[in-house]
Amino acid sequence: MPVIVLADVSGSMDGDKIVQLNRSIAAMFDTFGAEDSARGEIHVAVVAFGGDEAMLHQAMVPASRAQWVDLAPRGRTPMGSALTRVRELLDDAEAVPERAFPPALVLVSDGMPTDDWEMPLDALLSSRWGSRALRVAVGIGTDRTAEADEVLRTFSTPGVGVLRTDQIHDISGLFRWVTATVTSALHERTGQQGVRLEEFD
Repeated sequence: MPVIVLADVSGSMDGDKIVQLNRSIAAMFDTFGAEDSARGEIHVAVVAFGGDEAMLHQAMVPASRAQWVDLAPRGRTPMGSALTRVRELLDDAEAVPERAFPPALVLVSDGMPTDDWEMPLDALLSSRWGSRALRVAVGIGTDRTAEADEVLRTFSTPGVGVLRTDQIHDISGLFRWVTATVTSALHERTGQQGVRLEEFD
């Protein structure tokens, strides 16, 4: 089961926000690593977006083998670039094989994109894996605009909603919710409801 985090590392994430984000992602990956079994394995990747463009910060690997390297904030908020990178990663058959379970995508941001994001999001949601993914958005901070929250809502799977926090120390709590949601989805797909790997060919 692929899990990709789209992490906002723009300049406004500097300070306690980025510290809490790094801790939360590292803790989530540790929990995912402990979930590995013969029936299912969580693989993780991180696309960081800040400055002029997004970059693949953590290549797709089993969570148990992920070696987390802290993110550092920089510049603007190129979310559209991140959405494109995620679509390209999902289209890579080596990173996300045909037999994979539908992925989970976790978008974390504290502001409005500074590049075109609507066309890249449409392309992601129209792709094979993007259309089937569990998509969760996490909004951070008190300075988000209504427009920024609307971007997060548009990204989220209908019915999931947007997780929001005005308190920086609540970031870890939101990530614990995301972690529980993803691991619960893995359990459902690997035995509790009789799901077979062949169903995802």
